[in-house]
Order: sequence, then structure tokens, then C-alpha cells
Amino acid sequence: MKVHVEKSGDKTALPIIFIHGAGGSAATWIMQLRGLTDEFHVIAIELNGHGKSPDRKGYDVTNSYLEDIDQIVNDYSNPILAGHSMGGMLTQLYALQNSKKIRGIILVGTGAKLRVMPSIFEMLENDFENYVQAVGNFMFHEGASPEMIEASKVEVRKGRPEIISRDFRACDNFDIMDQVSEIATPTLIIVGRDDLMTPIKYSQYLHDQIKDSTLKIIESAGHSVMLEQSRAFNNAVKEWLKQL
Repeated sequence: MKVHVEKSGDKTALPIIFIHGAGGSAATWIMQLRGLTDEFHVIAIELNGHGKSPDRKGYDVTNSYLEDIDQIVNDYSNPILAGHSMGGMLTQLYALQNSKKIRGIILVGTGAKLRVMPSIFEMLENDFENYVQAVGNFMFHEGASPEMIEASKVEVRKGRPEIISRDFRACDNFDIMDQVSEIATPTLIIVGRDDLMTPIKYSQYLHDQIKDSTLKIIESAGHSVMLEQSRAFNNAVKEWLKQL
């Protein structure tokens, strides 16, 4: 079973495969599907159980997501792999296991360890709308437009609480603090200056541990840096890839 993907741009250009975070979909990367197509072939994955991809039950969650990614990576020759939050977790794990298949990785608002507040699980179990509102408060920096926040809430409501909860469980169990230095793939690390969910120190640790890495801190952005400051984000990707 192959998962659903959204694609844009020249099919002969360098492919960049984007992986969403917990409860996300290809919509996470709407500004990259639009803004990077002049130079790259952009592919946004919807992991099983997310967006238009059917759920694959009975699997270890993290490994099933890595299988989803591997199926798409195998369609391309040495693509760039990019992941946000949980997608960044999966990107790190994939790079550790399959470095020869990818040309480089982009880690966005993520870390080598991703603990999740117990209140998140409580809200997902007992009050989904409260969770939706909390996401709006924590995903963006203070200056984010109300329209952007509301659009994000609409996307979050499309998710299923049980899927989002299992995603966060996978994040909560994730810890490669002692292994992340083994990533040998060229790496771009991007984080919003005001990221509350994965603060700058998480990205700084990745940068300190991954030998061939570049750290880009983007101003006036929170956890959803690729949406909040899409132009700065896309420019950072373009500049890094020019040097690769």
C-alpha cells in the first residue's frame, strides 16, 4: 500500500520529499508546494492514517511510517528528505538507516528527543476541541495572523484524535540523543525564533551533534515556521541546496 502524495514542480528537477508532523497532512507544506516549484520537484507525503492515506493497522507506528517514507524515496534518485516535528523525528531515523538513498536532510522544528506534555494526551482523549484551540496557541508566534491560525485549526479538526494521540506517543518514546551524532548526511536545521514546542536549544543540540549541519534560525516564527515565514524558509532551503 502506497501512501498519498501531493506533487508540484518540474519532475526532472531535484526532488524534495516533505514529511508532516503529528496529525498533519500535505497541507503542512502548502507554501513549499507553491514556493519551491521554480527550482525543485516538491513531494509532500501523507503518512498512513493521515489526509487521503488509508490507515495501516497492526503495525509498529514508527516503523510503519518509515516504510511509507521508504516507498516514496525509492521512486527517486538521491532526493532531499525534509521533516517537521514528528516528521523530523522520522527523517533522523531514516537518515540513520538509509543514508545512501538520500542526498541530504532538512530538520524543521524538531529534536533528538521529543517529550510530550501529559495534558496533550488528556485533551485528545477527553476534549478534542480544547486540543484544537491549544494547538492554535502553541504552534505560532505572537504576531501570526488570526487568519493563519484559524486555517490551521480547520486542518487540525480534520485529524482523528486516536491517530494524533498515537503520533504523539511515538514522539514521546523517541530519544536518539546518544545516536544523532552518527547522522552523516548533509543536514539543514531550521527553527523559528519563538518556537514553544521545540525550542531553539533542541535545534542547537542537533547542530552541535551532526557534523555536516547548518543551523538557520528564522525570526518572527514559531513551530509552524514553514507557514509563518514561508519566504524566509524557502530561501533558506534554496541557499543551502546551492552549496550542497
